[in-house]
Amino acid sequence: MDNMKVIKINTILFFVGWTFIMLLGADFPPPFGFIWLILLILILDLIQYKYLHFFLPQLAKRKKHLFGINLAFFTIGGIVVSIFTLDITYKATIEMGMSNIIIWIAVVTIVAAIYGICFWFFNFLLTKKYINTSF
Repeated sequence: MDNMKVIKINTILFFVGWTFIMLLGADFPPPFGFIWLILLILILDLIQYKYLHFFLPQLAKRKKHLFGINLAFFTIGGIVVSIFTLDITYKATIEMGMSNIIIWIAVVTIVAAIYGICFWFFNFLLTKKYINTSF
């Protein structure tokens, strides 16, 4: 099979899955500002879509260093997203205090790293099933 099937599965599950997770933590009905979370998920989904075009061929070739590269990609992405979401409202960031800022960056980065590990294993299994490889 081709990589596009795996990419479509990833793209749809990422958007639906993270939107559902965010809805679980939101008020019901979600406030109007929830649209910004949806937009962030959509942007991250687009980045992941582009990344999959690099990632899947490398995974199919069974590159040993790919796990580390993937983990670094998602960890750095977590740091960038956490800093970006802090910087959206500068005044609120100042009022948070340094310890809360560090906690925010750490939590988002750890979640991103865990997601990166799950992403690797999920795509490893999808690649075994849908892309002809000899793992």
